[in-house]
Amino acid sequence: MPGMDGLELLACVRDRWPDIPVMLVTVEAEIATVVAAVQRGAVNYLVKPVSPSVVLAATAKALARASDTANLASSAAATDMVGCSEGVLRARRLVALAARSDVNVVVVGETGCGKELVARAIHRLSPQCSRPFVAHNCATTAPDMFDAEFFGHTRGAFTGAHRDRPGLLRAADRGVLFLDELECLSLANQAKLLRVLDDGEVRPVGSDRTVVVSARFVAATNRDPEAMIAAGELREDLYYRLRGIQIALPPLRERLEDLPLLAAHFLHGTGKALTPACVEALQRCSWPGNVRQLRSVIRCALARARGAAVDVGDLDLDVPGGIGNGSTAPRSDWKIASAPPTGVTLEALEREAIVHAMEVHGGNRNRVAQELGIHRSTLRRRLRELKLEGLPLTSRRKDREGE
Repeated sequence: MPGMDGLELLACVRDRWPDIPVMLVTVEAEIATVVAAVQRGAVNYLVKPVSPSVVLAATAKALARASDTANLASSAAATDMVGCSEGVLRARRLVALAARSDVNVVVVGETGCGKELVARAIHRLSPQCSRPFVAHNCATTAPDMFDAEFFGHTRGAFTGAHRDRPGLLRAADRGVLFLDELECLSLANQAKLLRVLDDGEVRPVGSDRTVVVSARFVAATNRDPEAMIAAGELREDLYYRLRGIQIALPPLRERLEDLPLLAAHFLHGTGKALTPACVEALQRCSWPGNVRQLRSVIRCALARARGAAVDVGDLDLDVPGGIGNGSTAPRSDWKIASAPPTGVTLEALEREAIVHAMEVHGGNRNRVAQELGIHRSTLRRRLRELKLEGLPLTSRRKDREGE
């Protein structure tokens, strides 16, 4: 091969015809050379001497893989996920991959990122598309009603059970069961769900017979699963039984290049567009509510717009769930008066920061969450965990001022 070696030829072919699979047949068997070939895009690496039958088999496999890749790309384009950022493209590919299999899926992302959209895309593109899709928010299930909600019950099984109910698992049989806010299930109920994953059987409340079920699970959470496992809030065995494929959705603030595309999607069919100044204003926002919040803001702006385009003046920056003052970062114009004494815990400092922000904003949780740089649901949870939900802020302020 005068002029270039095999690796250089591989790079040239991959550059000019990226869709063509390339195999190398060579006398060199060094591991470093093999690794270099794979890194540059080779689908296979055969060392001479090699029989024609092996070459033919490897060629057939390479062509089949190329066909699968093309189908995967086609499926990825059909996910309805709007955007061209790296995070969205990666999520699309994983959605298409998940749709081609029957493994369980975990979707991780902040509230409003589109976790249910992902679950529905997986179902729509999968062989189970003609089967039921059942969505359930685990935060709405009281711990003592888990069995009746998930396994079903017979008539008369308990007070108020006026008829038989199949339960979520039987309703989703041979289809997809989407469990949002998985972290809201108690550890005891997580163990019951794990048993179903292992055995594929449920026993309705009030019945002495088990029923075989075969539902595919797509579980979603807005928290870090690994952190929940470390904190003892999520069973590790349940997580790894559910995580056949894990899809991470980036928050809107990390994919602001997608904002014009998302806005155009929400404006489709209205005959209106955003002015460049409006797009620039929206891209300066931190978007704690993510894509769902953007959709709400666009809808409110459409209701206010009178011209052919939506301009900055049409944005209602103070609506509930809106975008506040458009700041891209939490406020930093206040600080604890003095350095904390030795031994003060992080929780105590967090409590002080939340109380201060609540007082400054008169208890307005939207503004407090924005100032602290957290999502409103996170603020709500921390208020509950720190026992601050019913705090008499005015009294607390007076007490501190008198100290």
